[in-house]
Amino acid sequence: NMVSFNRPTSDVMELLDLLKPSVPVFVVGHSLGGYTALNIVHLREEIKKAVILAGFLTFPSAARGLLKNRFLVSRVLRYEKKIEPRYFDIGNIDYLKNTDDSIYVIQSEDDSMVPFDIGLKAVEGLNNPHLKTLHLEGHKHSPTYTIEAVQYMNEVFGKYNRLLKKKQLKTAEDKIHYFDDVSLAKLVEQDQDVAESIFEFLEN
Repeated sequence: NMVSFNRPTSDVMELLDLLKPSVPVFVVGHSLGGYTALNIVHLREEIKKAVILAGFLTFPSAARGLLKNRFLVSRVLRYEKKIEPRYFDIGNIDYLKNTDDSIYVIQSEDDSMVPFDIGLKAVEGLNNPHLKTLHLEGHKHSPTYTIEAVQYMNEVFGKYNRLLKKKQLKTAEDKIHYFDDVSLAKLVEQDQDVAESIFEFLEN
C-alpha cells in the first residue's frame, strides 16, 4: 500500500528480513526506486552494491526540489516524517561521502522528473572514488532508453494528451485504438551502451 515515499523502503527492508538471503544481493532502482535502492544499500550491511537510475538522494531534498510551494513542502515533510519516521531522513549524503560500497548513479541532465542537482550532480560533488556516475543528455527521465525512444515516447503521449484536451478521444475504445499504430518496440528501445555499463558494473 503506497501511502508514503518511504513505504517502498520499509517494504524492501521487511522482505529482506523475511527472505534472509544467503547469496550476495545488489539493488537496482529507477526514480523513486532509485531512492529506495540507495536507502537499502545504506541501511543493509550485507548489501554492498547498488545502481541508482534517475533517483533523488534524500526525501527532504526531493520535496524541496519538486514542490515549489513552501507551505506544501512543509506539510508533505511533516506527513512523511509522521508516517515513516525511521526512513524520513537517514543521512544518505553523509553515507555517500564516506562509504566504500560500490554505487553507480546514472541520470540525464535534461531529466524533467528529478532535478539533476538533487541527483547525479550532487553525487559528483562528493568526490568519493567508490561512487561511479554516468552523465547523460537527451534521455530525460528514462536513462536506459535510447534518445530516439524517449523522443518517440514524447511524440506519442504528447499527441495523445492533445487529443484528450480537444475531446477527440471520447470513449475507452477511442483511447485504445489510438495506440494501434504505436510501435511498442520503438517505444521501449533500450540503450545498449548504458545497459552494458550497468552489467559490467554489477559483474565486477
